Amino acid sequence: MKALLKVKLRSIFNTIRNSPGRKYFLFALFGVMIFAFLSFVSVKLFGYIYFQDDFPLQLKYFLAEKLMTMVFLTMYTMLILSSLISTLNIFFLSKDLNLLFSSPMRSGRIFLWKGFEVTLNSSMMVIFFASPVISAYLYYFSSGYQNYILAMIHFVIFILSGVITGIMLGFIIPGFISIKKLQPALSVVSIIIISIVVIFLRLLQPEKFGNPDIIDNVFEYIKSLSTPFFKYFPFEWLSKSLVSLSENNHSGFFGFFFATVIFVTILCFLLWLLQKKFYFQLFDKINRGSFGGKRSKWEKGFIKGDYGILFKKEVKSFLRTPEQWSQLLVIGAIIVVFVMNMKVIPLPSGQIKNIIGYMNIGMAAFIVTGLNSRFTFTSMPMENPGISHIFASPFDKMKILKFKFIFYLIPMFIISFGLFFAGEIILKLDEITKVSGVLYLTPVVTLITLMAFHFSLQQKGSKQLSPQHLITSREGISFMLWSLVYIVLSLIFMIRPLYLYFFAKFTRRIIPIGEISLWITAFFLINFLLIYIFSRIMKKKWFEREFF
Repeated sequence: MKALLKVKLRSIFNTIRNSPGRKYFLFALFGVMIFAFLSFVSVKLFGYIYFQDDFPLQLKYFLAEKLMTMVFLTMYTMLILSSLISTLNIFFLSKDLNLLFSSPMRSGRIFLWKGFEVTLNSSMMVIFFASPVISAYLYYFSSGYQNYILAMIHFVIFILSGVITGIMLGFIIPGFISIKKLQPALSVVSIIIISIVVIFLRLLQPEKFGNPDIIDNVFEYIKSLSTPFFKYFPFEWLSKSLVSLSENNHSGFFGFFFATVIFVTILCFLLWLLQKKFYFQLFDKINRGSFGGKRSKWEKGFIKGDYGILFKKEVKSFLRTPEQWSQLLVIGAIIVVFVMNMKVIPLPSGQIKNIIGYMNIGMAAFIVTGLNSRFTFTSMPMENPGISHIFASPFDKMKILKFKFIFYLIPMFIISFGLFFAGEIILKLDEITKVSGVLYLTPVVTLITLMAFHFSLQQKGSKQLSPQHLITSREGISFMLWSLVYIVLSLIFMIRPLYLYFFAKFTRRIIPIGEISLWITAFFLINFLLIYIFSRIMKKKWFEREFF
């Protein structure tokens, strides 16, 4: 290990010595400026909380803890993602691995050295960003060199927990994913982690931090911002341990500290088992492709007949295009945040509640339009040139069109009604708003999906384009514009029956059921006519379409 460390240090010194000094001077100057800015912001934030005379001390500790939890959550994510990428580069693709494996050094020592390299590469940026935050907090709330030492020791253990988690993911993912799909799989894992972080940050409700206008009762305020789910994560343990130091509660500090130590110990044990069992096999797989790889078998699915075959083909094509389905994770995170935000919307009266509920119906339609643009609209052009194989077979072309439409329409119904009913549960809408939402979304989602297929069939050429190129094409932009115009006009049309109902209810008159029914019937007839027209045009374009 000493010899490897000397070689690494000499390599770094030689790189610095042979590089122009101006480059490192500018880099250091830029780093100092960022560090100074972070220090300034951290001092201002914690200083603002500390000097609020109207806040009781317990509330100050609570707000400072929530701010640190946000920072440490972000840092923990950076550690996992950075160590995940570094693991693949350092443990499996490093140029010195062949030399190390041919040396008389034990494999365990090689593994420890590579783990040390990953830790250094992954933790430098986190230390750079987190040090001003910890220092600013300790400066105001917990001065004393002993507290500084204890906090930094816990911070180092926290860094190890994130790095080891990333290394374990770096060992697990290549074991189950083929080499060709490794890069898309890493992108998906990154998207999953970032989506989880977005949801976690939303759970913290940062817009409520330090806002005295909403603090009527301190205990109720603290209760509303409490996140019991976070007590299972190291970033929460670190922030709570720092608050324990501020309160001179050393037993609380060591409780959270030893929880982190036990967690890191368990991770180290699991990682050691992984490297003992799979390290050399994964090394051969990544460098020589000699491990893993199974052929998928075509098995009968739960849907029988021709539609079962089409379903199998559609699912496989969808899963083999990571740039398509991986974005569902981001969209899912955005939808979760959207639903969670509805809980914190101020509702001064029942009328405002129903207005927000109606706006939620329109928002569900807009989200469905975006999903149709990303998935439904691109499904037809992306079949090129492979669709020719299906047309060459004795397959009914109409069956393909019907299946495509149903395959994408069902998820759109599930998402739109899921969003609507989630808002209905949170807001507790009136019955008329619930009924109007169902009556509105049923034809609107159907027509928007049809419009997506209609404009996608106007794409010319047999060359396969990426989803990004298709969405920004003339047909893709036309679909988005016409869909938005249709949604706005349909929302304006459906306002009338709701207005008649609430106006009669407000003025205590008889509800004009006949006029309301007439407006709703007209809405359905107009949409049915549009659906019929678009389906006929789509069918005609489908049979005239040339895929060869």
